[in-house]
Parts: sequence; C-alpha cells; structure tokens
Amino acid sequence: MRDAGGADGSGEGAAPGPQTPRTVIEGRYELLESIGSGAMGEVWRAYDRRLRRHVAVKGLLARTAMTADTRRTAMQRARREAEALAKIEHQNVVTVHDQVETDNQVWIVMKLLEGRSLADLLRRERVLGVPRAAGIGLQILQGLRAVHQAKVLHRDVKPGNVLVRDEGLAILVDFGIASFAGANRVTKFGVPIGTPPYMAPELFAPASPGPTPASDLWALGVTLYEMAEGRLPFRGHEVWEVQENIRGTPEPPYRYSGPLAPVIQGLLAPDKDDRLDAATAESMLQEVLRDPDLPAVAPAEQPTQAAAPDFTPDPQPPGPVAVAVPDEPAGEQGGRRRGWKAGLAVVLAAVLAGGGWYLSRGDEPPGSSGNGSGGTAPAVTAAEKRWKKWRSANEVLRVGVKADQPRLSEKLEDGTFEGFDVSMALAIAEALGYERGDVQFVAVNSDNRSSMLTHLQVDLVVASYSITDQREGEVDFVGPYIYAGRTFLVRKESERYKLDSSADIKKEDVAVCTALGSTYVEHLKEEKYRIYEPQPSGYEGCVKKLLNKATDVYAVASDDILLAGHAYKRPDDVKLLEIGAGTEEYGIAMRPGDRPLKGKVCEALGQIITSGEWKTMYDEHLSVLSLPPRGAPDPPKCAT
Repeated sequence: MRDAGGADGSGEGAAPGPQTPRTVIEGRYELLESIGSGAMGEVWRAYDRRLRRHVAVKGLLARTAMTADTRRTAMQRARREAEALAKIEHQNVVTVHDQVETDNQVWIVMKLLEGRSLADLLRRERVLGVPRAAGIGLQILQGLRAVHQAKVLHRDVKPGNVLVRDEGLAILVDFGIASFAGANRVTKFGVPIGTPPYMAPELFAPASPGPTPASDLWALGVTLYEMAEGRLPFRGHEVWEVQENIRGTPEPPYRYSGPLAPVIQGLLAPDKDDRLDAATAESMLQEVLRDPDLPAVAPAEQPTQAAAPDFTPDPQPPGPVAVAVPDEPAGEQGGRRRGWKAGLAVVLAAVLAGGGWYLSRGDEPPGSSGNGSGGTAPAVTAAEKRWKKWRSANEVLRVGVKADQPRLSEKLEDGTFEGFDVSMALAIAEALGYERGDVQFVAVNSDNRSSMLTHLQVDLVVASYSITDQREGEVDFVGPYIYAGRTFLVRKESERYKLDSSADIKKEDVAVCTALGSTYVEHLKEEKYRIYEPQPSGYEGCVKKLLNKATDVYAVASDDILLAGHAYKRPDDVKLLEIGAGTEEYGIAMRPGDRPLKGKVCEALGQIITSGEWKTMYDEHLSVLSLPPRGAPDPPKCAT
C-alpha cells in the first residue's frame, strides 16, 4: 500500500507535491492530505491515478488502536455507508465513485467537494436569515427525499454533515451511521446511534421501532431552527438531558424564524405521527421562498456572540458511547443551557437571567393580571397606568395584515397596503395615539399569523381572522368588526366541468383549494369535498392555481368578502358561486393576556362602529363587490 513515487508522472492534472512516501490504495488512489474527520471516519483529499482527477477518500479512524470486535463493527458500518450512498444519485447528496477494501480497512471514494460545512457557516454567521435558511433547508430536504426513496435513512442529519458550496448548493454528506432496507442496524448495547441534540424523541420510546424517515425530518427541523435562530432548540450534555428538555419544553421560542416557524414547528412535533411529511414540508418551504415579503434578518437584529445562545452541540463525555460525537469543535460552551418553559414564573426567571427580550417591549407576560390584586387605587387608574407603560415601551405599532386580498387587504406595487382591513387598522392605531408613520404593516398569512403574535413579530393582527372557539386559547380577540359568508370561487370558463353551484363541485368531485391554517380545512372535510393538497399558505396561491389550467384546482373555498375581491379584480376569468351556509366573524387578534392593549383596542373599535367611521370604510372598499349588503356589527363589550 505504500508507494515512494508520489503522483503518477507527467499527465495533465497529475497531483503536485513533494516526493515523499504516500499511501496509495490498490495502486490507484493516492492519499494527499487529511481534510476532515469525525466520529465515524477520516476523509482525505486524494488523487485518482487512473482517471487523473482529485477525489475524496474516506477510511476508518485509528484502525491500529481497535480491538478485533470494534474493528469488525467499524468495517460493517463503513461497508453500509458505501452501499447506502451507492443507491442515491441526487445533486444534494454526495456522489460515491468506488468502494475498496484492503487490510481490514474499507475505503469509500467520493466526489471531491469544495465548500465549508454548514456548522462552520453557523459558527461564523450565527443567524442565516429566513431566505438563506429556507433555501438551504429545502435543498437538504430534497436530498433527504432522494435518500428515503432509495430506502435509506441518514440518521445523523446536522449542520456538520451538510456541505455548503460558494454558489449556494447544499450537499448532504457522511452516511457513516445510515441504515437501509435489508441491513442490520448497528447499535451498542441496544442504544440508538446519533448525535443527541438532533435525535427524535420516538427513538427512545419503549418498544420503539427504531429510526424512520420521520426521525430524519426531526433532525432537519432542529437544523432549520439552528439556521434561523442561531441556537439549538433542545440542549443537553447527554441523550437523557436532551430528551427531558424536549418533554419539558416541546415548543422552543422563535425570534427570527418568521414564516419559517410553522415549518419548523411541524417538523419538531414530538409525536412522529403529527410531524410534517417530506412532501408537505417541501411545499411549505417553497411557499416561504416565493413570498415577496420574505423578511431577512437585519444585521442589527442578529444576536451578538456575547448575547446569543451557543448553537454548538454539547460535547460527549469520555468513554464508549453509542451516540456519535458531534463533528463540530467543543469550544464556546458557556452556561446558557436552560430550557424555555411555558408559564409566567419561568418567563420572569429568563428575564432576570438576562434574556429580557420579552419585557423589554413593555409587554405583560401571558396570563398576567396586571394590578388586579384588589389594591386601593380605582380599576380605571390601574388600567391607565398599564396602558401608559405599554404605550411608552412601543413607539411603533406593528400590525399583521394580508397582502393578497383585493379590496380587503392588499399590498401594492409601491410596497404600501390598502383595503378595508388596512383602514380599520389605521383607525384603531389613531385611537391608540399613533400617527400614520408610526404604524408598521407586516404581511401575514392564515398559517403563520398566530405564531407571529406569539413570537412578538406583530402587536395586532387585522387579517380576516375568524373568531372560533379553537382559536380563543392561542390568541385574544376583540370584535367582531365585520361578518362574512361562505362561498366558492370557480373558473368562469372550464372545458371539463360546468360548475354553477356548490352541489356541482361535490358531484364532480373536483379539487378544492383553501389556505393552510384556515377554518375551511375542517369544514371541507366535514362536508366531504375533495381538498387540494398541499394547501398554500395564502389564498393568492389558491387563486393562481385556479387560473392555471394545468393544475387540478377547479374551485377555491373561502369567505365571500375575500373571494369577491378576487372576482372583482379578475372578472373575465373567475366567478363567485352562491353564498353558502355559515357566517364568519372577523376579529382583531393579539397575544393572550395583553390586557393594556386589548382594553384600548376594544374601546377604539366601539368608537369606530358607533361614530359612522365603519360605514365610511365599508363604502370605500367593499360596497363595489357583488355581495349581499351588510351593516356594522354591534360595538364590542369591553371589560372595565
């Protein structure tokens, strides 16, 4: 295996370097320099003498220090990695050229990839921002789908095993602990193999069936969270610590994820049966990347090295373990390992410990009752004090509105918003003491608006948000501020179907599109309509599919006000069907327990309705639509 001659002489592309003895495998692959190592192997930059090209060659670590049993286990793992990789051909998965076995060693010959690991990228940049994180995450997912289609499970998806090239291509590497159909899973003492912060909770459940594609998707969710938030969602020195953190705090906080949060939340569902499948996750990531209002993390908002929790996985303790040691360096550990807990007591503890992002905005923690302790001050005085404190801490009012609902709430080409909901939001802001320039509109959709509130990205949501019993726990409502009916939007001309009523839609069993997270998902299921999958994040996505004759979408289900705006904007292409049964009440939403804001918003809405301002807004924006006439709702009842 040793060769004193170095590279093969004279041909173009011959490996340069000093004439010192080098390892040459099978007389063909000359090992030039080590370019990386981890718990499962060492990777060399090598020269293929036969094809005159540089390649990457991976072999086992510390072969001479292994016992006979550990050597057999390590070789079995390496053979499995080569077999697993040889099954897959995808641009987001490393390519295997060859497999060679010599002297109790297995060598895997792969395409040499130039780039840095995602772990290196995160160490340097901390937070990647939503567009970049979504783009890399989508590529990892597409690679995983190819892996799973080949009946292979990666089992160690993490930033250290993703290579990011300069042009942005992300490549999934290191299949050292992969498993595939027909192979025996290698574990030690029956314990699953993997890197603790990325291991799905079901792997440790009694009578666990072992890793599944859903386990890889969990690890992708952890990786997406790292990219977007700059930290791990669940930390711990050992497997049991990570798993206890997942059980105790299944919902990590989201500060920078924005529209990525629903994707991550879906991938991090503790019950694998509730977890997003790969196809749905891919569709959601694509929707995020198509969003024209996609927010990148501004440099001023990114966590600093001193302030941000460390994203590097905790080091493994010494001694034999069945869990792979992370490839990342063990530095920068610090003491920021506390989990985020639901409830006031722990939120306050986090604030006192230095994580004062919550109350720094002047918000009261969820469930707080303010000055409700029965003191001598009159209740109105206590309420005014709470409001003044809230108002002084919030110089800008951030309002979530939709960007794709003509006449109701629409983003214009110049970046401004207009419509009935927008006018309602501005009128409320004025009553709260805000000037027009102090109101910041943020585009939301049906799927992310509650998380945008929860994670402090908006203060209010005025976005055709239907008041339902199911939503009362996740947000607080003031309203209703308008009523809407239910209806369908269909193509005006269809070569295949004649759709003049909801009965025609059901009879023809056509695909009905509705937005992800809307009340219509359950309604359509109950009424036995066929729902188009996957659901887009907004109704504009449904309308685009309806207008595209290459799709299987022939109807869109939603509220009459919302769909009437699309029919008004595209009168030659689509039409509304009759208004169906049911009424939707739109409410103004805010975080639960935000008493100072809720009280003022309630007062403001009452004034808007009783003063005649509501009718002025309705006449300006909605009276031109082909809808049954409707009047203002009753003023809301406000707590004193």
